[in-house]
Amino acid sequence: EAFLRDKSPGSWEKVIDHLLASPHYGERWGRHWLDLARYGDSNGGDENHAYPFAWRYRNWVISAFNRDLPYNQFVREQLSGDLMDQERAGSIAATGFLAIGTKILAEKDPVKKRADIVDEQIDTMGRVFLALSLGCARCHDHKFDPVSERDYYALAGIFHSTQIEDRELRTPDSAAARKARHERTEDLKRKIELQEQALEALRNQKGAIEWEAEDFARGNIIVDRDNYGAGIGIISDPGAQRNYVEYDIDIPRQGTYQLSLRYAAASSRPGRVLIDGSVELKDAISQVTGGWMPSDQSWHAEGLLLLQMGKQILRLESEPMMSHLDKLKLIPVQNPEQATTLLKKIEGLQTEVSALQTGKKEELPKVMAVRDGKIADSRINVRGNPHELGDVVPRGFLTSVGAPRRPGKITNQSGRLELAEWMTSPAHPLTARVMVNRVWHWLFGKGLVSTPDNFGTTGNTPENQPLLDYLTHYFLQSGWSLKKLHRHIMLSNTYQISGGQGGRGLRRMEAEVFRDAVLAVSGSLVREAPTGPPPKVKAQDPSPADIVKNRKIYEDAQHRSIYLPVVRSHVYDFLSLLDFPNPTAPTGRRGSSTVATQALLMLNSSFLINQSAVIARQIQSHEDPLHELYLRLFSRPVTREERGEAQVFLREAGNNGPQAWALLCHTLLISNEFLYLR
Repeated sequence: EAFLRDKSPGSWEKVIDHLLASPHYGERWGRHWLDLARYGDSNGGDENHAYPFAWRYRNWVISAFNRDLPYNQFVREQLSGDLMDQERAGSIAATGFLAIGTKILAEKDPVKKRADIVDEQIDTMGRVFLALSLGCARCHDHKFDPVSERDYYALAGIFHSTQIEDRELRTPDSAAARKARHERTEDLKRKIELQEQALEALRNQKGAIEWEAEDFARGNIIVDRDNYGAGIGIISDPGAQRNYVEYDIDIPRQGTYQLSLRYAAASSRPGRVLIDGSVELKDAISQVTGGWMPSDQSWHAEGLLLLQMGKQILRLESEPMMSHLDKLKLIPVQNPEQATTLLKKIEGLQTEVSALQTGKKEELPKVMAVRDGKIADSRINVRGNPHELGDVVPRGFLTSVGAPRRPGKITNQSGRLELAEWMTSPAHPLTARVMVNRVWHWLFGKGLVSTPDNFGTTGNTPENQPLLDYLTHYFLQSGWSLKKLHRHIMLSNTYQISGGQGGRGLRRMEAEVFRDAVLAVSGSLVREAPTGPPPKVKAQDPSPADIVKNRKIYEDAQHRSIYLPVVRSHVYDFLSLLDFPNPTAPTGRRGSSTVATQALLMLNSSFLINQSAVIARQIQSHEDPLHELYLRLFSRPVTREERGEAQVFLREAGNNGPQAWALLCHTLLISNEFLYLR
């Protein structure tokens, strides 16, 4: 209404500028990019494990669009944000683009699994940034496009030199938390040392009995001699639910002994200590040392034992798992009462240290990202078989596509940084042009090249080559600014008349837009962005009951749909039935189907039924409920003919009662006028 009342020459321009400045701009356009990035919050397939930190990449995308991050920088950060001179938390989060793809985790052959992951990264990068199907060159030279097998393995070397991992985000807040935790840990260790010194005065080290943990008499644990270095043996958990180990000990003199254990533990695995079958110590082996490696081992005083002279059996039990145990020691102790007091103080201090160690990884924010791994060139996989190797191919880029000036030889890094620089060169013939075409496609419903993911020879040629060239030049001259490109196109006569008459330009709302619009007209939409991860839903092998619970979580959520979890293989059915894209592959052009299941969804969706009831309750308090309803849903007044039809509907549906109004709201929500946009 404000727009219609504004008769000034710049009224349309004001609307465009307002929309571009809105924080919801990034949510709307970020969702387009997430289609391309095959975004998901789980792996998909048989091993559908959750990706608990993928959402930080999603948030980075939204922020990048809102900040109007230049597109060349947008590309660089997604390919090599961790390698830039000024590494920032956001830049690391951006590399989630390479990490969030689906993986065949059940693959038993690690070499093939790694090759498949690299292939997925190359194929995604090619389709998204260059609109080329590079994966076809894994087994042979591309049959249609000028992409050779050597080009493919030049790129493969770059991604084989890159590893996926969950990385800590070094923000100012996390750095302060890390510093405070370190200072507190060091203070506690100093206090423990003072108590240990007092306890040492009560110990008789000359009479101590020390032995290796692996020298046990009986037990169901294993001795690991393969994973911790030459000459190092550590007993560890074999996977049993109840673990134990027994030692035959010979005590030379009756008395009180302190039991100390040397072990490594990244998490607390408390157990019991028994002497000749009698439980003497509970919650032993419970401290956290910070990791599982030999460098993480430390001695821990577990408690005092009153032992008789002669042969006895010392038994350690742990359920379900046992820490990595290295050595045991029994030390004679004088003045047991004083020693007990000191041990309790030490135990309390060690418990606090363990809590700090346990919380260390949980407190620091993490993101699904990449870093450089072992740097090496790749060898050609003959016919795509990673076990049948051909020539070594130096890391590099596509030889027949790209800027005239090429970066120098890749040396001591993976090559992702050089790849990003090559791809975002202003002289590169594809990168900017592909994105300009995508923007046109998202604005008009069809690109100047109608195959936005395929600029190769099997794709379609531009319908207006001069216009595509002009917009690409404008895009580059405006500093790769997407907002300036949007504004330039949307202020044009072409865009303003695209809605036209006779249904020209008519498009159905996308699944998420429809859901968000329903929440908006019911007043239920929470417009502020959530601050944390998406709601947790069951991803791995959900039972029918789990699916029902998942659906309730989705239907109760009130934030925009971009913040809902995207569970691969089990996408929220309300969205999937309305053509939500397959989140395992890049999608530059969504499908639009009209099938019977969509009609059934519209009629029976509990989400739509509930939101219709909410709208009905709200409008009935207005002087003219029908007028209010049509303004909310269609942004126009109700006509005389529509008013008459609605009154008949209300009488027949329930004598103008609350249920009848809810049915009317439901009917209008699923009408074409609400579902379709010009």
